[in-house]
Amino acid sequence: MGLIRGRRAHHSLEMNEFRNYNLELTKHDTRTQWQRRRSTLITSKCGENSSPFFLCRSIAVAMGIRFLIMVTILSALFINSLFNQEVPIPLKESYCGPCPENWICYRNNCYQFFSESKNWYDSQASCMSQNSSLLKIYSRVDQDFLKLVKSYHWMGLVQIPTNGSWQWEDGTILSPNELTVIEMQKGTCAVYGSSFKGYTENCSAPNTYICMRRIV
Repeated sequence: MGLIRGRRAHHSLEMNEFRNYNLELTKHDTRTQWQRRRSTLITSKCGENSSPFFLCRSIAVAMGIRFLIMVTILSALFINSLFNQEVPIPLKESYCGPCPENWICYRNNCYQFFSESKNWYDSQASCMSQNSSLLKIYSRVDQDFLKLVKSYHWMGLVQIPTNGSWQWEDGTILSPNELTVIEMQKGTCAVYGSSFKGYTENCSAPNTYICMRRIV
């Protein structure tokens, strides 16, 4: 009888240990599952939160590109407006002699842009009355600011009917290095356009004009 009781007690002890072991396994499995679920939840939330981040970053990049494009366009418009002025800004690099008041003084020469429209002959007479002549291009380097002029102005260039060559008021023949003449209208006079280009024009047509006085 004592042996049977001992076996039963031993058996009961083994069953208790087995239950405790199973209970520990169950707790371990539950803890592991909970950790896995938490990890999955965190990953899911991070994935959800990453979408707005990438969206915001994309919007910021797009707005930055748009800003750069707008700045480029505005800069181009500003530069174009400067180069489309009918009359250049008065330039005074250094003292260049007795230029009349309000005339442009540039590299030992005096210039005046007249906004009134006259034919070539009246424009010539107007310049002569002010002790000057119509514009003459004699050096692209010394008169480089004239390339910025955009509208048409009479200059002192006429065509010789006998041979078709072009000469300045002082009788000197036009050199290809000074000016390029482009046929635009029928006529024996020329207007100055821009970038050292002249355009043929009827001498009786009204145009604004440029007077010039050389100091040296």
